[in-house]
Amino acid sequence: MPRNLTKNPAENPALRALITQAGHITQTLARDNNLRSLADYAHLGDSLIKNGVPLLNLASNDYLGLAGLSHAITAPHLPSDKLDMPTYAPTHEQEAKDLAARFWEFAKAHAIDIGDFSLGSGSSRSLSGGYLVWERFEAALQQCFAPKHALLFNSGYHCNISCLCALGRLEGVGILIDEYAHASMFDGILQAKAMNKSLWWKRFKHNDMAHLQELLESNSARFRHIVIVSEGVFSMDGDLCDLSGIIALKNRYNALLYLDEAHSIGVVGDDGLGLAKSLGLSDEVEFLVFTFGKALGSVGACMLCAKELKELFTNTARGLIYSTALPPLNVAFSFFAFCELGNLGAQRARLHSISKQARSKLESIIAPLESKRLDSSPYVLGDLHIISLVLRTNSKALECQDFLESRGIFARAIKSPTIPSGTARIRFSLNASHSTLEPLYEALEYYANRIS
Repeated sequence: MPRNLTKNPAENPALRALITQAGHITQTLARDNNLRSLADYAHLGDSLIKNGVPLLNLASNDYLGLAGLSHAITAPHLPSDKLDMPTYAPTHEQEAKDLAARFWEFAKAHAIDIGDFSLGSGSSRSLSGGYLVWERFEAALQQCFAPKHALLFNSGYHCNISCLCALGRLEGVGILIDEYAHASMFDGILQAKAMNKSLWWKRFKHNDMAHLQELLESNSARFRHIVIVSEGVFSMDGDLCDLSGIIALKNRYNALLYLDEAHSIGVVGDDGLGLAKSLGLSDEVEFLVFTFGKALGSVGACMLCAKELKELFTNTARGLIYSTALPPLNVAFSFFAFCELGNLGAQRARLHSISKQARSKLESIIAPLESKRLDSSPYVLGDLHIISLVLRTNSKALECQDFLESRGIFARAIKSPTIPSGTARIRFSLNASHSTLEPLYEALEYYANRIS
C-alpha cells in the first residue's frame, strides 16, 4: 500500500499562518452575522427539501418556473428503476411534460443535431468548444435586436467582468456606475483598473439623475468615451432603473450605456424581452446584457452590441477566451427558452399579479410597526418580482430568516456589506409557479405581532 504522504498543516509555517489568518477573518464574519455557508437541497417544483422538510422556495430566481419544469426533458431517458424519482403534483408534472414536448419540437424545427445535446463542450469556444447551436442562438438574438450582434458567455458574471474589463482598458474611457449595480460589474471595472492605471471611474447615487448629470457635466470633456453602467431591474432593491432619464443624459453628453437586464429579461414587457425593448429604447443601449439563469431557467448570458465591438470582446474578453464553453445541451435549452418567451404571457401576468399582491400584503402587515418606531421600523422595497422586507440590522434579518424557515418558508437574509449598513433584509424572489403565498403572509403576521 502507498504511504500516506499527507502533511499536517502545522508542519508548514506558511500554511499555518495562512490558516490562522483565514480563521480570524471567518471569526470576525461570524461575530458580525456575516458568515456564509453553502448548503445543497433536493428540489421539488416551487419547494425545496431541507432535512426531509419541504419548504416553500422564495429564494430562487426561476421567475417563470421554467427551471422547475425542465426535469421532464431528460426524465424519460433516466433509469427510473435505479434512481429515486420525485413525485410531482399532477398539474406541475403535466406542465413539465408539455414544456419537454415543445422543446423537442423546437429542436427538430431548428435542426439541432445530436451533437448539440452533449453534456460537455470539451474546450473554449475559441478552440473547438463551439457547436452549431451557438451560431443559431446568436442569430436569433441578433434578429430580435438588430443591428446589434450577440456573443454568448458562460454566465452573467463572466460577461460583465470580461466586457467591462475590456472596455476599461481602452484609451480615453471613463466609467460611471450606479452605486447599487451588481458586484460583477464593479469587479470588471476593478480588474480593468488593475491593468490600466489611467482608468477613471466613479459611482453615481442610485437612480439619481441629478447626480449623474453633475458627474457627466464635470467630466465628459475629459474623456473620449464615458460609459454609464446600470441595471434594468436592480437585484437587491428590486426597483427599475430610470432608463429614459439615463438615455436623455447619455445623448446630451455623448456617452454610452451599458445595461444589465439579468432580472428583467423574460419578465418585463408584453413579450418578455426586457425593459429597454418594452420602452422602445433598445437601440439607445450600446451594450445590452441578458442572462439565462433566471427567468429563462437555464444558464449563461449574452452581450448584444455593435459587430465591431463583438469582435473586440471575442479577442479581449478573458472570461470568454479562457473558459471551457458551456455544455451544448444547456445552450440549446437557453435558445429554446428565449424563443419561448412570447408564449409565456400567462406566466408573466401571474408573476406580476402575485408580486403586486405580495407588496401590498407586506406593507399592510408591517404598517403597525412603522407607526411605532420611525427610526428603526421595517419597510418594503421592490417594484416587481423582487420584494424585500427591510429589517435594518443583520441580526434581525437572520432572526426573521430562521423564524420563517421554522414555519415552512425558505427566504434568505441579505446583509451588509452586500448591501449598505442599516438595510439588512429578507429578500423574496417570487415565481409564477407559486400557487399561493398565504403561508408567508400568515408567518409574517405572527412574526410582526411577536416583535411589536
